[in-house]
Amino acid sequence: MLLVGIGAIEANLSAQQLAEAVGRPRLEGAGVALTAAGLLASALVYIVLGRLAPDDRAAVRMGALTGVFAGLIGGTVRAVIISGVVAELVARYAAVPDWFVVVALAVFVGLSCAASAAGGGTLAWTGRRLSRALRSRPPA
Repeated sequence: MLLVGIGAIEANLSAQQLAEAVGRPRLEGAGVALTAAGLLASALVYIVLGRLAPDDRAAVRMGALTGVFAGLIGGTVRAVIISGVVAELVARYAAVPDWFVVVALAVFVGLSCAASAAGGGTLAWTGRRLSRALRSRPPA
């Protein structure tokens, strides 16, 4: 749920920035910083999850499964939060069928699941390896 919360906060702030944008939306420093902070917070959650795993395989499995659920739930929450703003922006700059935004957001949710599963498994495995390396060091 922590990962979903991080994503929801990021989506709310992104939706505000997009709604307040004058003209075409541009990638700005605040948006980049927001995304970086969200990625860092999420990465830390996965690394801690990996540190709690009993072995490497369990870490990958836990991270990937957590990523799938976080991507599905969090991606859906984000899509709902930004759907209105995205629909307005698309309508402002393109003539597309009504279903276009819905399909685009569904693809976003699918990609969120895939990216979260891959990243979650990798980061949890890394967290497990880091914790093993720290425990195997002799005291100074």
